[in-house]
Amino acid sequence: MSQGTDISESRGPLSLADAYRFFAPLILMTELNMISKSAIHAFLARTDTPGPTLAAFNTVFTFYYAVTSATEVMAPLALAWLRGRRELTHLFTFMALVISVPCSVVALTAFTSVGDWFYGEVFGLGRLATQDAKTSAAILLLSAPILLARGLAFALLMRARTTLLITGATFVRLVSLGISLFLWPNFLDGAAIGAASLVTCMAVETAFAWTFAYKHFRQLPERGDDRPSFGQLWRFSWPLAMNASAEMGVVFTINLFLGRLPNPELALAVFGVAHGLVGLTLAPLRNLAHTAQTLVNQAADVRVIIEFSAHLIVIGTLTCMLVYNTPLSDVVLNDLMGLKPELAAACAPALGLANLMCVFWAFAALFRGLLSNARTTGALALTGGLRIGTSALVCAAAIGLGGVSGAITGIVAWIASYAVETLVTWRRLKTLGWYVPGKP
Repeated sequence: MSQGTDISESRGPLSLADAYRFFAPLILMTELNMISKSAIHAFLARTDTPGPTLAAFNTVFTFYYAVTSATEVMAPLALAWLRGRRELTHLFTFMALVISVPCSVVALTAFTSVGDWFYGEVFGLGRLATQDAKTSAAILLLSAPILLARGLAFALLMRARTTLLITGATFVRLVSLGISLFLWPNFLDGAAIGAASLVTCMAVETAFAWTFAYKHFRQLPERGDDRPSFGQLWRFSWPLAMNASAEMGVVFTINLFLGRLPNPELALAVFGVAHGLVGLTLAPLRNLAHTAQTLVNQAADVRVIIEFSAHLIVIGTLTCMLVYNTPLSDVVLNDLMGLKPELAAACAPALGLANLMCVFWAFAALFRGLLSNARTTGALALTGGLRIGTSALVCAAAIGLGGVSGAITGIVAWIASYAVETLVTWRRLKTLGWYVPGKP
C-alpha cells in the first residue's frame, strides 16, 4: 500500500460525550440548511403572486429531489468504501452513472411538452405556474454534480470527526443564499429565483467544504485494501437510493393527492410551508444516520447511540410543543414567514401535529445508520416503497372522507410513513442482533 494514513482509524468505546461532540455541529448545519428552504419560502411569499409561485416551487422541488435523491447516497457510500485516493474517482463515476437516468427524466419535464402535461394536468398548476415550474426544473438539474461533490467532502470531514467545518460550510451557504436572493431577481422571476438561489448557495457550500476536506483526502493511502466493484457498490447503494428517494417521494406522493383537491394551489402552497417548517425544527434528527454509521464500531456502542437518540427525541418533542402549540406559532407564520392570513390559518393546525413526528423520525434515521454501518441495506429498499405506499393510503383515505385540511392530511401521511420505516428496520436489526461488524 502507498504511504498515507487512513483517517478512519479505530478508537475506543463510544461515550455520550463523543456522540454529542460529533452531533452538535451537525445540528447547526442541518438547521442552517433547512433555513435556506424556509428563507426561499419567505421570499416567495412576499412576491405579487405568492400562492402560484410557492406552489410551483414546492412542486418542482419535491419532484426533482424525489427523483434525483440518490445523490444523498454519496456520503454513506464514501463512509463505507472510500479507503484510498483512487477510490474517489471510482465512487464519483459510479454515482454519476446512477443519477444520469433520473436527471434525464427531469430534463424531459423541463425542456419538452411533457412538462406542460406533468405540472399542469397531474399537479393542477395554472399556465404561468407550469412554465415557472419547467424553468425551475431546468435550473435544479445543475445541482446534481454539486451534491455528489458535497457528499464526498462531507464524508471526509465526518470520518475525520471535524463536523464543525460542515457547519461552517452550511453557514457560508446561508450567507450566499441571502446574496443570491438579492441578485437573481434582476434576471429571473417567480419560483425560478428560488431554484437559482438554491443551486448557487449549494455550489458555494461545496467549494468551502472541499477547501478543508482536501487535506483529509490527501492523508488517505493511494489505494485502499477493499476496492469495491460496481456490482458491490450497486448492491450497497440501491436500497439506500430507494430509501433516499422515499424521503422526497413521500412528499411528492402527498402533493399528487393534494393536487386533486378543489383548490390545489392553496393546498400545495400550505403543505410546502408546513413541511419546510417541520423540517427546520426536526431535520437535525436525520444526522443520526451518519452519526451511527461513523461512531458505532463495536456492539457496546449501540446502547450508547440509542440512549443518545432518546435524549434527542425528548429535546425535539419539547421544542415542537413550545414553537407550534403556543402563541409562538403565530409569530413564526405571520411575522417570520410573512404569510397572508389565509395561508397562515391553514398552516397552523398542521404544525400543531409536528411533535408527533419526532420519535419516528429519530429512530428511522438511527436504524438506517446502523444498517448502513453493517453494509446490510436490503431492508431499506423495502421501507422506501412502504413509506410511499403508506402516505398514499393515508391521503386517499383522508380525501375520501372529505372536508379534511390539505396541510393536516399531508403531515399525518408524512408521520405515518416514518412510523412504517421505524417498525420494519427495528425488526431487521433485532433479527441481526443489532450489531454486525461491517467496516474494514
